[in-house]
Order: sequence, then structure tokens, then C-alpha cells
Amino acid sequence: MSEPPFPIPANLPPLLRRLHVMRGEAGAASARIIDQILQHPDEFLGWTIADVSAITHSSEATVVRLVQNLGFRSYQEFKLKLSRTLATGERGAPGQIEPHDSPDQVLGKVFGGAGQSLSDTLEHLDAGVFAQVVEVLAQARRAEFIGLGNSALVARDAQEQFLRLGGLGSAHTDPFAISQVCALLEPADVLVAVSYSGCTADIVRGAQLARGNGAAVVALTGLGRTPLTRLATQALHVAAPSSPYRPEYVTARLAQMCVVDALVASLHLLGEPFASRRVHKADAALRAQRDLPSTPRRTARRTRPDL
Repeated sequence: MSEPPFPIPANLPPLLRRLHVMRGEAGAASARIIDQILQHPDEFLGWTIADVSAITHSSEATVVRLVQNLGFRSYQEFKLKLSRTLATGERGAPGQIEPHDSPDQVLGKVFGGAGQSLSDTLEHLDAGVFAQVVEVLAQARRAEFIGLGNSALVARDAQEQFLRLGGLGSAHTDPFAISQVCALLEPADVLVAVSYSGCTADIVRGAQLARGNGAAVVALTGLGRTPLTRLATQALHVAAPSSPYRPEYVTARLAQMCVVDALVASLHLLGEPFASRRVHKADAALRAQRDLPSTPRRTARRTRPDL
């Protein structure tokens, strides 16, 4: 079984964070190259493409493709950026929470880490895969959401949001319910499996059941290849920095909910004008519920027993 997504160290320069994020999805050869850059950045500056190829046992084409995927036009341009990053000491988000931090420092670091998680996730999300998921959900007969523990909160949030669009489906956060629901899914249905680790046994088992029935499986998960991503028809990955005082899966929850928000907004646009009518009706019902006066409790009237 694959390892769960690795944590991204906090307070890294943006370029090194991008490498950490990319490493989670990289193939074996690209991963070896990234490891060398992260572990020996100063030495890397003196290497040619041929040197990197020989040291990492990868092809020169793989080296060139990696720097292009990072957004650079050439290997030399990438090395120049890396050199400037190391020379100027660029900093990323606020660093790890330390025992001596004051409350205002903790506040800044928590918010900074959350912002960095959203930024990393947006950078890493494949726009093409995201569009595919929107289309799959738009065509689905029903969408079922599953998650356990921290991921259960995301699954319930997704259910509430899809309900406002008039979609059929519900959230399931109990292992036995997950097994039953997934066993009954059909090819016209979609399972959205939420698991940051991608290794939770009950979630993976549910995905297996759904795929066995021909249903689409969308994984909302962390970085890297895991048992869940291997089963999924589409995978949406989120990134999250780690901290001894704030596990990465807690920060990941915010990123996962933002992905759900984006899916719902995209479906809303696809479903116009009917989606807007549903949302307005749902919002009106909520407002009416909030405006209802509290109902006084009635005391039961005593009646004489029938004789």
C-alpha cells in the first residue's frame, strides 16, 4: 500500500514549495530529480542537464520536461531562478508554530498556513480534470459523498451545497452505511470519496464497490498516488502544510471545502436559469425558517376519562 501524502514543510520559498507539491504526483524519474534539487540545491546549480541525468538515472528529456512543467522555458532559466531564491532567501508563508510564539504570532501563522494551502492547491489542481468532474456531476443521476473522521465534515458540507442546487444525493460518514450505499450505485451515479490520506480502508473499499458497479469515482484527496487515486476515475488533489500544532489534514479540510465550493459554483453556471431558481427557493426557505417566531410550548389539557 502507498504511503499517505507527505507533509509540505512550512516557511519554504515559493519555488521550493512548488517542487514539493509537484513531487507528490511525479513519476519515479522526475521524483528522483526533484529530490536532488531539494536535498542539494547549491550543488544542483553547478550541474548540467547531462550531470542531472547521470546522477538521477533519468533521461535528459525528463529533466527538460520537469523544468517546463514548473513554468520555465529552459533549464538555464530554472537554475537562474533557483540561484536567486537561494541568494535572496525568499520566504514563503509564516513558519512553524513554536512554543514561545505569542497569540498574535500564532494567529498570523495559522492564517498564513491556510492561505498557503489554498495557493498550493490552486497551483496543483489540473484544470482539465476539474472540468471533467464538473461535467460528470452535471450528467449524474445522483451523487453520493463519503468521508470518515475529518473528511466527514467535508462530505456533509458537499451534501448541503449540492442540495441547494436540487441535486440528488447525500453524505455518508459511517463505515456500514458507506458499504451499503456504494454497493447499490449504478453506472449513472457518481461517488465523491473524500480522504486526505487516500488510504482509509473503508473509503477505499467503498470506491472499489462503486467502480465494480460501473459508477464514476471522484477522489478529493491529498497529493501523491494512493489506493484511492488508483481506483478513481478523476482525482482532485489538495496540498496542506504541516505543523506539530496543526496537522496537515486540518488545513487540508479548508482546501477541500474550497474545491467543493468551486464545483458547486461551476454546476450553478451550467444549470442556469433553473439552478438559480432552486437556490433562490432554498434561500427563501432558510430565511423563512429563521424568521419564524418561537412556538410557545403548550401544556397538555387534562380531560376526564371516558366512563
